[in-house]
Amino acid sequence: MAVLLDQFRLGFIPPGISRSRALMRCISCINHERSDSSRFCRDDLCQVTDMVQEAIWTFWHPEEIILCIRDPRSAHLASECESRGITVRKLWLPEGTNEDELWQTFTLLVELAEEGEEILFDVTDGHRSLPFIISLAATWMKEVRGVKIIGVVYATQPDEHGFRHIVNLQPVLQVIDWMAGVRALLSHTDAEKISHLFTGLQGNIYKAGQEPEPPKRLTGWSHLLGTFTKAVRLSRPVDAMYAAWGISQDLPVIRDEIQRFAPALLSVVEELAEIGEMAAIPSPEELNNEYLFMQLRLIRYQIDHGLEMQAIALSREWLISVSMLVLEVDESWLDADSRHTVSRTLTGLALTLQGIPSETTPFTHILLEKTNWKEMVRTWERVSDLRNDLAHCGMNRRNESLRSLLQRTQSIPDELKEFAQHAGIPLNV
Repeated sequence: MAVLLDQFRLGFIPPGISRSRALMRCISCINHERSDSSRFCRDDLCQVTDMVQEAIWTFWHPEEIILCIRDPRSAHLASECESRGITVRKLWLPEGTNEDELWQTFTLLVELAEEGEEILFDVTDGHRSLPFIISLAATWMKEVRGVKIIGVVYATQPDEHGFRHIVNLQPVLQVIDWMAGVRALLSHTDAEKISHLFTGLQGNIYKAGQEPEPPKRLTGWSHLLGTFTKAVRLSRPVDAMYAAWGISQDLPVIRDEIQRFAPALLSVVEELAEIGEMAAIPSPEELNNEYLFMQLRLIRYQIDHGLEMQAIALSREWLISVSMLVLEVDESWLDADSRHTVSRTLTGLALTLQGIPSETTPFTHILLEKTNWKEMVRTWERVSDLRNDLAHCGMNRRNESLRSLLQRTQSIPDELKEFAQHAGIPLNV
């Protein structure tokens, strides 16, 4: 984790809200115990003062400093700041000795900021729970309120030369961004946030100019993750599987770059190795068993990640593709007219099973020669019925429970495998 935090310190901050003029304020902790005058330093700027708030006023030029006061003995420091030309406002906070007071503190802090403004936190004189609550409040403001957090700063104790360096703790808080990005990717098939983070990590390593061999593939690989997740959510198997192929091809290089620059993320990369199990180069001219097997894995992946509607839509198309392979028209498996004819064939046979007269197609007699054509058609009926129910948002008189719908969805991959077996198409399951 230490190496990963070193890379975070390169300063990548996801873009904030664009605005013509941002209001920037500082929220600062104060302590009634006065310190001796010290030389406070931010980069190459220094100021001698006994109040960190004065140094912050000089270095960042906020419109005001909001003083967080828990101890009444600290209140006089507001007048001291004003006497030095610093615009301040008092914010009285409870002691934080119980859970209710901790929540009150959090609420008072997050209600300070409005959407679109910029906030700098100073925790130099924060005691007990306050710095921790402030770190949570900073994250909440950024994620929920759309506030741009300029920094969470802290003035160190004087070093051997008497300097008190002001350190920005915000890069450490970006661990929360990575956690959110990982969760979005692994749980919700959304790579947008982690793609931005990988891109920023590579870009800032280049900007720092301190690595003789900086990472070269993180940005491109993260874009492939974005392509894969979008294609999965839109149920575009050809695009999803091709992106998965690119992801798996680059995985050895990515492992090496992550190991060198962000080893804490190695476990995430290993979890993404499962995407390689759906990897396939597009085959527009010819359909084969292996390609169908990869699509079946993709359907399972969609269901496991809460994309039931997409999985069922793709399942119906998968049945058509398998049928085209059986009917030996797989060279035109992406042709819309050919797929429609196969769909009509299966639907016509389903009506025949119900004793309802139906149209025939050039393929009807071929499927009727299959020993298990009835089992194939029943699977087609069940999948089509579920697909229609979901597509029409349950606008019918069935009143089927959500639990029943989810159970039916979970069973679909096994039904698809049985369909392939009845059709005489071996899959490497």
